[in-house]
Amino acid sequence: MSNPLEPLLNEIIARLERGVPPWRQPWANGADPSTPLRSDGQPFSGSNAWLLAFAGAQRGYTSPFWFTFRQALAIGAPVAKGARSVLAILYKTRVVDGRDVADSGEAGEGEAKTLRYLKTYAVFNAEQLTDCPQIYLEAPKIDPAVRAAARDAVLDANPARLEIGGNTACYVRAADLIRMPPPEAFGCVEDWKSTFAHEAVHWSGAEHRLGRTFGQRFGDAAYAFEELVAEIGSAAIGLRIGLRPQILDSHAAYLGHWVTILKDRPGPLLEASGHAQRAVDHLLAYSQPAQARQPLAA
Repeated sequence: MSNPLEPLLNEIIARLERGVPPWRQPWANGADPSTPLRSDGQPFSGSNAWLLAFAGAQRGYTSPFWFTFRQALAIGAPVAKGARSVLAILYKTRVVDGRDVADSGEAGEGEAKTLRYLKTYAVFNAEQLTDCPQIYLEAPKIDPAVRAAARDAVLDANPARLEIGGNTACYVRAADLIRMPPPEAFGCVEDWKSTFAHEAVHWSGAEHRLGRTFGQRFGDAAYAFEELVAEIGSAAIGLRIGLRPQILDSHAAYLGHWVTILKDRPGPLLEASGHAQRAVDHLLAYSQPAQARQPLAA
């Protein structure tokens, strides 16, 4: 059976081989991107957030709104004839009784087993619809000062221990702290904030928070995978709060590892996107009112 994600995966691999990670594409075009939105205005998450931002930037769309065929009909704006859709991903899990699973080697009799599966569905940008209401054809207006304040609120709410000094930005797992060079070591303060967001994604993966596997040294598979999570996660945070990802010199060294991982199978990309989204949700929750979030481990 052919993989419906194969054309998209091939394009992603090709861009990585050219040194252009697709989750950075919205900024590469000089645009001020925002999170892709569903027809009801809710943001897409996980893989779909950066996949649709990537597709929109590639095609030159300025609207952040995306519709299924039926959603377009529901607002009286049918998809234009000949319009090319973009694939979005629906990723679900289902818990079944182990006795109902043919592969009994992975689950003993009577044990519950979690099945993971995905399927794709077609979406269209608002600019591909016929007679689309104007409200969907442009990004919601946000005052730059309000957006900057909201961005700083998210970053300032992070309870991570922060150590300023040196010339290398990193998450120090043994001490559970983020080490950052002083802001003046960066080209601008936005670059400092973007780099901090990247390291905050790493920080979120500590065992007593989200419990990701970091790897032992540069070059091993787990190390490269964690860096992929941080790359996608920091780009996703940027989409949510209007922060351009900082291009780190070390990232070029990971490109070959990521290409190798993705050529093997698409699963790691979707898995990394899932981990990245959980990291984003974890970090954004610190800036939410206490009554609106679940307790988090600091």
